[in-house]
Amino acid sequence: MKENIIIRTARPDDARAYHTLGNLVWRDAYKHIFPEEVFVEKESKLEKKIATFAQDCVTNNQRIVLVAEYEGKIVGFMLGVIKSYYEYFGERGYADLVALYIHPDFQHKGIGKKFKDRFVQWAKQNGATKFVVGVLKDNKQGRSAYEKWGGKLDEHTQPFVKLGKEYTEVFYTFDI
Repeated sequence: MKENIIIRTARPDDARAYHTLGNLVWRDAYKHIFPEEVFVEKESKLEKKIATFAQDCVTNNQRIVLVAEYEGKIVGFMLGVIKSYYEYFGERGYADLVALYIHPDFQHKGIGKKFKDRFVQWAKQNGATKFVVGVLKDNKQGRSAYEKWGGKLDEHTQPFVKLGKEYTEVFYTFDI
């Protein structure tokens, strides 16, 4: 199966599959962290996100948006930016692997590493020397993946607020 997975640049017509997959992966990854209301609220924004996707999926020297495709279906996606959205890291010159979502049936098959390698190649070509990944402190699976990649847990943490409740976000840093 691994050899049949295609990593490609996202296109505007990927919008529905991209955001539907994002919602599915969120539910799976955070089911033990967030209450149901968080998922319902996120899913209620699906049509709005689809409507703005064409402008959001542009890959250039500031951002990269890739999808993983298997037998014509999107099974993963990745979004990265050359200057971190996190003020703390953006001011320090970090690129940011903003989102990496893989369908639960396709996890542990090397897709995440393929995305990371493409992101690192792109970031390096665009002048980055380091990057950051933010992850909820209680997301053990995500944290484990970033640790396997060699990420260093940074001392910086920050609140991640959903529906008035605060969660802790931690950060892994990488040299390129």
